[in-house]
Amino acid sequence: MNVSAKIYFCKNLKRGGIVLLWSFKLKFIALSAIILVVYCCYSVLSVKLSYHSPQQFADRDSKFIDVLGIRIHYKDFGKGENTFLLIHGFGAGTFTFENVIREFTKFGRVVVLDLPGFGLSERPSNSENNLFDPYSRVGQVEIVRAFVAKLSLHDIILVGHSMGGGISALLAERYPELVKALVLVDPAIDSYSAPKIISNIMKSHVGKIIFLLIIKPITLSFESAISKAYFDKSKITRKMRKSYLQTLTVTDWDKGLYYLFIADNSVDIKSGLSNISIPTLVIAGANDEIVDPASIREVAVKIPSSQYVEIEECGHLPHEEKPGEFLQSVLNFLRSANIGIV
Repeated sequence: MNVSAKIYFCKNLKRGGIVLLWSFKLKFIALSAIILVVYCCYSVLSVKLSYHSPQQFADRDSKFIDVLGIRIHYKDFGKGENTFLLIHGFGAGTFTFENVIREFTKFGRVVVLDLPGFGLSERPSNSENNLFDPYSRVGQVEIVRAFVAKLSLHDIILVGHSMGGGISALLAERYPELVKALVLVDPAIDSYSAPKIISNIMKSHVGKIIFLLIIKPITLSFESAISKAYFDKSKITRKMRKSYLQTLTVTDWDKGLYYLFIADNSVDIKSGLSNISIPTLVIAGANDEIVDPASIREVAVKIPSSQYVEIEECGHLPHEEKPGEFLQSVLNFLRSANIGIV
């Protein structure tokens, strides 16, 4: 290499180094800005929300029970030959069924529970139980099964909404001896799991820190999520808004959400629907924007001899938005199936 070539090479090497250095600086500045924004949002949310133990939010109807080493919050109303077990969807809790519990008690006992990671139930580490992950669908089925055994429930009328619908369908398919009738409300049954590389990152210590930093600012937009679940926004009561917000102020709610996020939910519920032989009703809100009504109809098609009802001008939460029509649909179904409702 001659002298002029060396000079040209050195100048370009220096120029390239400067460009690379500035590129690194800009990326560092951008990353720092993002971290600063996230930290500020985190701080704002921490000020806006104060955190409480489940016991502080418990009301006079609240009960707690140890199920497979996990403290589960539940409520138990009424008595009679029939037993209704109500299982909530993602982000909800026992409160989501408040509009229908009283009517159901006219026909028997009504039990509602908060699944692990939701409501006032415990949010343990997903590694504390070596037998199963309590945040996965399979794990939640085992929790519900053990809960049913602990309370000596039998011949239950199982009502599951959204995520709870998927859990209910899986429970009915695996343990049909526990259930005498099944009601799936806007069920979310599709299996899902993050790509392996994303899953591995999120399961790492760094991934957990990033998730916990990001998730709190995101929850500031919880209002829009609730609104999306309703067709008629005017029916979202102040009390219901408060109940949903409360789930974001329970101690370790964010850690519970993290464990739910990384849980293995690849179990194929859909393939087992044809094995469900108990009387089944599938209810859909015609205007559901969370779960496509077409996929809900598909659930009804796959379950032999199931009934399907679509409630007009209703979103993802028929039991909240249109409790009257919801109750009538369930009771009509139970009567037609000779379940013992008169």
